[in-house]
Amino acid sequence: MHDEQSIRRRSGTGLTRRGLAAGGLALLGALSAAAHARAAEGMSDAQIARLLRFRATRQHRATGMVVGVSGPAGRRMVGYGPVGRRGARPIGGDTVFEIASLSKVFTALVLAEMVVRGEAGLDDPLSAYVPAGVRVPAFEGREITLTDLATHGSALPLRPNNLNAAPDAPNKYAGYSLAQLYAGLADYRLTRAPGSRFEYSNLGVALLGQGLALRRHEAFADLLAERVTRPLGLADTRFGDDPAAARRRARGHDVNLKPVGPSDDGALNPAGGLRSTADDLLTFLALFVTGVGPGDLGRAARLMLSVDRPGEDGTTRMALGWRRTAANGETFYWCNGSGDGSRTFMGFNPARGTAVVALADTAGSGGLDDVGRHILDPAEAIDLTIAPVHHAVVLPAAALERVLGVYEYEPGDRIEISRGVTGLIVTVGGGQLVIYPESASRFFARLDEEVLVDFPVEGLGPARTLILRQEGKSYTYRRVP
Repeated sequence: MHDEQSIRRRSGTGLTRRGLAAGGLALLGALSAAAHARAAEGMSDAQIARLLRFRATRQHRATGMVVGVSGPAGRRMVGYGPVGRRGARPIGGDTVFEIASLSKVFTALVLAEMVVRGEAGLDDPLSAYVPAGVRVPAFEGREITLTDLATHGSALPLRPNNLNAAPDAPNKYAGYSLAQLYAGLADYRLTRAPGSRFEYSNLGVALLGQGLALRRHEAFADLLAERVTRPLGLADTRFGDDPAAARRRARGHDVNLKPVGPSDDGALNPAGGLRSTADDLLTFLALFVTGVGPGDLGRAARLMLSVDRPGEDGTTRMALGWRRTAANGETFYWCNGSGDGSRTFMGFNPARGTAVVALADTAGSGGLDDVGRHILDPAEAIDLTIAPVHHAVVLPAAALERVLGVYEYEPGDRIEISRGVTGLIVTVGGGQLVIYPESASRFFARLDEEVLVDFPVEGLGPARTLILRQEGKSYTYRRVP
C-alpha cells in the first residue's frame, strides 16, 4: 500500500486527466462493427489490447496487465504479457495479483454483512471493538465509529505511528503485529471531529477489520472467508500466497520495472493484504451491480451503497468502502490500490450495468485507473502521454540534508521533506510520495505525470525555497523556520 499521490491536489477526481477522451481512441484503432454492440462498455477488446501494449512498450508503466469487463454484452477479459518470467503462461483472468487497497471494500462488506445480521451497528464506537484496556482517541466527546473507519473519516493518519519503517521501505508492514496496532492507538490526538472530513487511512480500515474479527472471536482471514469469499465462490481471493496457484501468480515490479517479492501486510491485512484474480473480482462486483447475492450479502451490498460521507474532492463522496463519483452525467463507484509490485482498480456503473477490473504487475501512481474509469464513463480521459525519462544519481549525505525540512506555499499548504530508504519522502497532508535526485538541486517523482521539485542553491546552508513543477505550472514554497 504505497498510496502515493500528486503533490498539489487538482479539481475533479484528483487523478491525472491528461490524454484523450472517447473521440481520441481512434488513435488506438477504429471500432469494429461487433464492438459497436459494446459501446456502453467504453472500449472494444482490440482497443484495450492495443492500449495495454502501448502502456507496456511505449509508456513503460508495467510489464503485464489484465482488464476484465462485464456488462450487458457478457463478460470479457483482455491480458498482456507473461505471468512471471519470459516464456511463462500469458496473463489472463485467472492470474493472481496482490490487489492492495481493493481489500478495503471486502472489509467494508464484512462490516455491512454483520450489520444486516444484527451483529454490529454502523454507529457503534470503535472503543467497543478493541481489547479491554485499550484507549481509543476521541475529539471533544465525538467517538470514532465503524462508519468513520469504513469511509476514511476517522481522523486517524495514513499509517500507524509506531511503524518502524520508512514510507518507501519495501514490504514495510511485514511483521507489524496486533499488539503494536493496539499499543499505538492511545498515542493519537485527533485534530477534528471524526466524520467531518475525508483523510485516507490504512490504519483506520485495519482497525475496522481487526475489530470485527475480535467481536466474532476469530481471525479476520477466517471471518472474511466465512462471510464473503466462500459464499461468493471466490476461490482465488485470500491472504497470503497459495502454493497451488504459484504458476498463476503475477510477478510484481517496482516503479523502475525491477522484480520484487511478495509482500505481507501483517495486522494491516484488512486494509491491503488480499490476493485475487480479475475473474474473482468481476464475480465480486456482480454483487453490487445486481444487489443480489447469497445469504445476506445482497442486502449488505445495498447497505454499503446507501451510506454518504465526505469524499476527497467536489465530485466524489464515500459510500462504505467505495468512492462514488458523479460527473459528466454519470455516477460510478470505484476503488484503487498500490502495492510494492502492483497497481489495481475496480469499479462499476449501476445505470450502465457495467463493471471493470484493471490490474497491473507494477507499482505506480496510475496503472490502468484511467482505462477503468473510461469504461465506466466514456467521457473520462485515457492518458496517452509519454513522460520524459529521468535518471537518479547518488548524492552525498550533506546534499540531501540541506533540503530536509518544512516548506510553505500559503497558510495550510505545506510540504515536508524527510529521509526515506530509496529517496526523499514528500509529505502533503495525509499523502506521501518519494522523490529521487537528478542533480544536487533537482529531484523527480516516478509518477505517470511529470513532477519535479527544485531546491535552488543559495549559499552553503539549508535550502530556503522549494519550487514544485507540476502540470506545466510552478509553485514556490518557502522554508518554515
